[in-house]
This record gives sequence, structure tokens and C-alpha cells, in this order.
Amino acid sequence: MLRGIYRQEVAESFARHYQSTVRCVWDVRTFLGEGPVWDARTQALHFVDIKGADLLSFRERGVNSIRPVSGGLSAVFLTSTRRLLCATTRGLELPPYGPLHHRILTPIELGRSGNRTNDGKCDARGRVWIGTMDAREKTFSGALYRIDNDATVSLVIDDVGVSNGLDWSPDGRTFYYTDSMRRVIWRFEFDMESGTVRRREIFATVPEGHGVPDGLTVDAEGFVWSAHWDGWRVTRYDPDGAVERVLWLPVPRVTSVCFGGPKLDTLYITSARIGLRDEQLEEAPMSGSLFDCRPGVVGCPPNVSKIEATPFPPLMGDPI
Repeated sequence: MLRGIYRQEVAESFARHYQSTVRCVWDVRTFLGEGPVWDARTQALHFVDIKGADLLSFRERGVNSIRPVSGGLSAVFLTSTRRLLCATTRGLELPPYGPLHHRILTPIELGRSGNRTNDGKCDARGRVWIGTMDAREKTFSGALYRIDNDATVSLVIDDVGVSNGLDWSPDGRTFYYTDSMRRVIWRFEFDMESGTVRRREIFATVPEGHGVPDGLTVDAEGFVWSAHWDGWRVTRYDPDGAVERVLWLPVPRVTSVCFGGPKLDTLYITSARIGLRDEQLEEAPMSGSLFDCRPGVVGCPPNVSKIEATPFPPLMGDPI
């Protein structure tokens, strides 16, 4: 059994058998595209450009949009309305929407001035999970936080390098979490009632030469799809951590994945162009673009935050 071990010869064999057609659907060329989430209500895929400070919305049939969001935008979450919830260095906030003003709900991390927020996701109870990282990517000062529906912030995991992809198994009993600096995807037992994790173990590691694990998603069969930064690929792992297949991309810096489309059978893939030299961009000119493919499996519906439904007193400097 290939538990937690990446075998190149097996991966390439399965890749040849399973490779789906990957196409560029939006040649948007973000600096650091991340955090895709599918919104079935609007038939739109939302994602962020962390370094470009933009919130992007892609529609297969419709008008795409790019909207600036200041404050160190790193992740976006669905809410019970069409308003989106954003994670920034300032905290968890609601950008302006129609007649509704900008609103900061709660700070996420205090006392770690060198950090910034990174990837995040909602669990089935509407709680927001968001990670942080050293903005210089030098120290293990990052952490993973849970924000409950009353906006209470709890530290869940500390001593993190680059907090990255996270998701839950379809039954909600297993939690997957990536520390890119350690090149590891962890697996935990998860208690949905309390929102707590326990029994951490290595689910998969990615050795040198195969990229770095970045964003991830779990499909309806319980398999984990992990984007590999500087790996030109997305890897699908079975529930035991064995490589089941590989999707190859025409860009090196593959950042994140999520399922979308009316039937949740389209895998959307974000990428980045930040830090690539001119000769690398000549080799991979679509770096930073949005891609998709039909891998023959479906995803799980995204969870929705319940935090925005709670009234909060204004924070210092919070416009209302």
C-alpha cells in the first residue's frame, strides 16, 4: 500500500489511463489565484487573486467580473444570501453589496504581525476555518483557526508553516489539512458537533521534484484532490493516501481546486504566475489562468457560512 508515499511510476501510469482534457476557461492571468468556491445560486465560480487583491467571479455562460478588495484578501466564503464573506489580514469581513456597507465582523489573528491569512473553508455547521502563515514564508508562525457562528475565534492548530488546503470527508468524520512548508497533508478525526480535531496522522507527503501540496478538495467518493505548486499537476489520492491519478496542467504553479457546474461534475483549477521568470512564462504563458476538466466524478456541495446572520457591535474603525 502506498500510504502517504508518492510513487512517480505509479502516478504516471494512472495519469496516462485517467488523464482528462484540461482546458483554459479564463485566460485571466492572476498573480496568485486561489480559493475557488462554486455558488450554485448564481452559477458562478468565485476565487481570489491574493497578490492582486481581487475577488474574481467566473460564469460559463455570462459575464465574468473582477472586483478589488483591499486589506490582504486571501479567501472567500458563501453565505445564506448572495453576499460573500471574505478573509483578509484585517479579519473576517463583508465587502459592500448593493446598499449594504462594508462590515468587519471579527479579527482573526492578533499578536502575530508578520503573518497573513491564507486558505479557508466552511464546515457543514457554517463555521469558518481559516489558516495563517508567515508572509515571508520563513518561520512556522502560522496557525489554523475556527470561527464559530457567534464570531468567536478559536486556535485549533499551531506551529504551522504555510497553512493551506483543507476539507472534510463526505460523512464529515475526517478532516484534511495541508502545511505546504512541511510538504504534508494531515488527516484528523473530526467531531462535527464540537468542531474539534484529534489523532493527527500523515495522509500524504510530496517529495522534492513533485511540487508542493497547495489547495485541495474532497469529492463525493471521499477521494482527495490536491493541487501541486511547482508540480504542473493535480493529484487525486484515495482515502488511504495512495495516488489514484494525476491531472497534468500546462502551467507549473497549480494552486487550488474545487468542483462546480450544475451537476458538480466540473473540476475547476486555479493557478499563479507570481515569481516566474520571463523564460518560464514563455514556456507556460497561461500561468495564472483558470482551468477546468471533467474527471468523471462529482464533488460535494460547498458549505455556507452562518456567521453573517448574527448582528455584531461595530469594531474600532468599522464603517457602518
